[in-house]
Amino acid sequence: MRPLSGVPTGDAVDASGQAGNAPAPRRHGRLRTAAVLVWPTLRATRIVPLLAAGIVGVAVVIPPAVTGSVLPLDHHLTLLRLVMACIGLGVTFALDDPVKPIAETLPVPAWLGALARAVPAAVVGGACWAAALLVTRAGPETASLPYPDLTREAVTVAAVAFLASAVGWRRSPHGVASPLAAPMLLLAMTVVALLPASAALLVGVDDGWDAAHDRWTYLLAGTLLATAGVLTVRRLPGR
Repeated sequence: MRPLSGVPTGDAVDASGQAGNAPAPRRHGRLRTAAVLVWPTLRATRIVPLLAAGIVGVAVVIPPAVTGSVLPLDHHLTLLRLVMACIGLGVTFALDDPVKPIAETLPVPAWLGALARAVPAAVVGGACWAAALLVTRAGPETASLPYPDLTREAVTVAAVAFLASAVGWRRSPHGVASPLAAPMLLLAMTVVALLPASAALLVGVDDGWDAAHDRWTYLLAGTLLATAGVLTVRRLPGR
């Protein structure tokens, strides 16, 4: 059959009889679908393991503040880095999604669901980190600690944990990422602890602090790029 006169083939026709663009309604439909899925995704996010890990982390820095013990600054750095490790382990549970086989058929990209799960994880993890900083700052000898740089470390550890969770989510056919992500994070932290002095990340305040935190910045940027790649790459047919 010939197309109707005056109406381009493949275009939609609106109520006024004018030819419209078909992808626009499809795009709006995807946005509506994504908006509907946001709340169920937030509710399904595993926040309890992260909250428990964050509470354990905050408990690590409480004894010196309660007992009034005066510790060297490097000891406070060690305690705060233990808090980072606890929060990072909690973040590895953020993408656990047992309904992945069903969710993969939804007309929204995978990265959108991951982003929705990242929001509550960031809020809970950030709150736990802020609480640990408040407890640490209660001591008079801790006023000189470089808290912005330590927060950069904490954000990087959380980003690496989220990357490990994304890799685990991609690799697991059932969407349960933490059994792979948690060991990956522990392995990464072990490697960081064993780095030579020329590339060290876990340094003291007087041991090349600025250079080390330039490396933390590069690590954070690389981790964010890798996470974007893991979440947006398309799976090969038949995989």
